[in-house]
Amino acid sequence: MRITGVSVKKLFGIFDHNVPLNSSEHITIMHGPNGFGKTILLTMINDLFTRNYSILLRIPYQEFSVSFDDNRNIRISKHSDTRNIELRNALNIELLQNEKIIGSFDVKMPRHQDLGFPPELITQLIPELQRISQDTWLHLPSQEQLSIYEIFDRYSTQLPPAFRRDKLYKEEEWFTEIIKSVSIHFIVAQRLFRFSRYTKSHELPNRSSMVPTVEAYSMELANALQSKLAEYGVLSQSLERTFPARLIKSSNVQNINVNQILDSLEKLENKRSSLIKTGLLDKGGEIDDRIFSFEITDSNKEALSIYVADAVTKLKVFEDLATKIELLMNMINKRFLYKTMSVNKKDGFVFKSFVGDTLTPAMLSSGEQHEIVLLYELLFQVNPGSLILIDEPELSLHIIWQQQFLGDLQQITKISNFDALIATHSPQIIHNRQDLMVDLKGPELAQVPNS
Repeated sequence: MRITGVSVKKLFGIFDHNVPLNSSEHITIMHGPNGFGKTILLTMINDLFTRNYSILLRIPYQEFSVSFDDNRNIRISKHSDTRNIELRNALNIELLQNEKIIGSFDVKMPRHQDLGFPPELITQLIPELQRISQDTWLHLPSQEQLSIYEIFDRYSTQLPPAFRRDKLYKEEEWFTEIIKSVSIHFIVAQRLFRFSRYTKSHELPNRSSMVPTVEAYSMELANALQSKLAEYGVLSQSLERTFPARLIKSSNVQNINVNQILDSLEKLENKRSSLIKTGLLDKGGEIDDRIFSFEITDSNKEALSIYVADAVTKLKVFEDLATKIELLMNMINKRFLYKTMSVNKKDGFVFKSFVGDTLTPAMLSSGEQHEIVLLYELLFQVNPGSLILIDEPELSLHIIWQQQFLGDLQQITKISNFDALIATHSPQIIHNRQDLMVDLKGPELAQVPNS
């Protein structure tokens, strides 16, 4: 199931926004001045599908709605009867089909009394949190103020089993099914740093720190390469073990064309060369050039035919990852001046200056880091069929890079099959694609009530 549009009424008590998603191009751009709610709208979408109800309660709005391609939509509103203490901190979530309500339930925010264990235990289990009020904790590394729900979202695996969503919230089955059927990935504006657990033995096990995202993604890619190589190794051993038996049983020697074998061997060598460039294979496994001058006879062409088929099967393991790495390297190396990027299984990203000096990822400029982080997330961290929310892709990017962003995004959507909803202030991001733009507007200033 895919999202076809989102809308909000009286956001901040002022704005009514309706954003239909472009289903043919799979890219929609929200454009508008600061303060009109572009980022907030992305946040509301993300928080609905991560069920972060505390955010949806804090943001001022009258009604928020998400439409789907099966003619259903979810509508969220806040209870207006603030005299009822239980409903004062509650959301009403409705399911509609053809404007008719077919399901409804309330979500009430938990209080510290609902935890099932003393709230003081939270700071004992998670030392980086400090309780600052009855239902609020301070996250010391980032200075964020977190509610009970936000603590649950971030630290559920570190809290007692009693602290579970199904004990805090009574969600209807239809809602859970819809939420699970839609994949959302939010690329936030603050994307150069991310939380990472300390791994040094002398550090507290539950403490976390902020690390450069580009370094974290570099190691993540290195791990992905190593995982694929391990898969390649297991498959290779399996094929090699069964090779003699398959050769003896084979009886298609008369149907094997020698020219086809030679052509396949050449294609295999080109494929290996490409995989070496993407860091997935090491040099040294090339085919001996002399094979092309040897006479291929009935006695050896069967073995060569099986060899080619096995090699194709083994290299297919790398296909998806190699395509993405190659696209990432091509895009980055077209952008960067006086430095190049390559990839290997040990380090992930490898950067070199034009004089040959090796640069760590953190040595890159903020614009270069933004470019890598944005492209990496789009290529490697999204599921097919997802809705990708991108906040301010223009941050720290040169005007030319901003103008090239949509072209990059279109190339990536072709291999990853996702929809993108972008929030931007930049006309350079839109460039010549006004057809993809939804212009967010506000009421005439004369119509806005005075506070």
